[in-house]
Amino acid sequence: MKIVLTLCSANYLAHAKTMADSLVEHNPDYQVVIGLVDRVPTTLESSFWQPHELIPVEDLSIAALPEMVQNYDIVELNTAVKPFYMEFLYRRNKDVKAVLYIDPDIVVYSSLEPLLTKLQSHDIIVTPHSCTYDNSQMNIYYEIGMLATGVYNLGFLATARSDTTFKFLQWWQKRLQDFCYLDPARGLFVDQLWVTLAPVYFPEIYVEKHLGYNMSYWNHFERQLSFRDGRYYVNSEYDLFFYHFSSYSPDHPDLVTKRSKSRPTTFAERPDLKPIYDDYRTRLLARGYASVKVYKYALRQNPPKAKVTMKTATMQSARRVLRTLPGSLQYSLKRLAEFTINTFK
Repeated sequence: MKIVLTLCSANYLAHAKTMADSLVEHNPDYQVVIGLVDRVPTTLESSFWQPHELIPVEDLSIAALPEMVQNYDIVELNTAVKPFYMEFLYRRNKDVKAVLYIDPDIVVYSSLEPLLTKLQSHDIIVTPHSCTYDNSQMNIYYEIGMLATGVYNLGFLATARSDTTFKFLQWWQKRLQDFCYLDPARGLFVDQLWVTLAPVYFPEIYVEKHLGYNMSYWNHFERQLSFRDGRYYVNSEYDLFFYHFSSYSPDHPDLVTKRSKSRPTTFAERPDLKPIYDDYRTRLLARGYASVKVYKYALRQNPPKAKVTMKTATMQSARRVLRTLPGSLQYSLKRLAEFTINTFK
C-alpha cells in the first residue's frame, strides 16, 4: 500500500482536494490522506473531501499538541505535525510500504512510479529548491533564499518503510515539537531548514534533481514550461511530474505568487506559465475554494486542553512576553527561563 499525505487547515481544504484528485487521476493505486490540522467545520459535509480519507490532528493523540497549538501559528503547526502524521500512517497499517508527503498547493501531472522505483534502493527522497546554477542575479537571489530557508523544499518528501525512515521521523519530531518557528533571525524556518542537516545523519537520503519535480517560482530561472500532445514539459524535454503553486491566490489571478519580493511576479514576464495557472484556478474554484476559504482556524480559538502545572503556566506567560522581543533575545531568555524552571521546580 502506498499513501500520499497532505496537510492543511479547514480554509485550505479545496487545495487539498485538488491535489488529491490530481494524484489519483495519474496514480489510481495510491491512497490519499488529508491531515486536517484543525477541527472539522460543523457546516461541512464529509462528501466535500471524499473519496479521500480525512484525519483531524487531534486523532493522532500527540502528547505535546496542546502546547504546540499555543506556541505555533497556523503555518508553523501545519508543518510541525508532518513527521507525526507520517509515522502514524506507518504504525496504523503494517501493509503501508511508502508514505509520500505532498503539499496541498501542488498538482500532480504524471505517474510517480519513477519515484517508487527509487524508493526500492533509497529510504528517503527530497527535492532541492533548484538543481542548476548560473551567475545571473536571479539565480543568486534564489540561492540566498536557499541559504535562509533550506536547500530542500519540504512541500514534497518521499519515504519507504525502513528503520532509517523511523529514525529520521523521530529525529524530526523531537526538533519540530519545540523548534518549528518561522523565525529566520534565529536560524529557524519551520520544518524545512532542519532537513538541511538530515543527509549528514541519514546518508540513505536521495536528492532528486529531475527538473520535472517540484517546479515553482523559486526555480523558474532554470525551467521553461511547454505543452504538447496533452502533456506539460519542462525545458521541452522533461516530463512535468508535479507543479507547486506556492503562494498563489485565485483571488489575484494575475500574480504568479503573492510574495511581492519574488521574481518574476506577473505572467507578462512568463507567459509560458499562464495556461497552467489558469487551469489551476479553475480546478480550485470547481472544488469549493470560495466556500472554504472563509473558515477560521478553530484550534487556536478553542485549543485542546492540557494539564496546567506551575511549569506550563509560567512558560505560557513567558512566551507572551518573549514574542514581543527580537529573535536572538527571545532564544537566550527562553533557554534561561527553562533552565531556571527545571532547576528549581
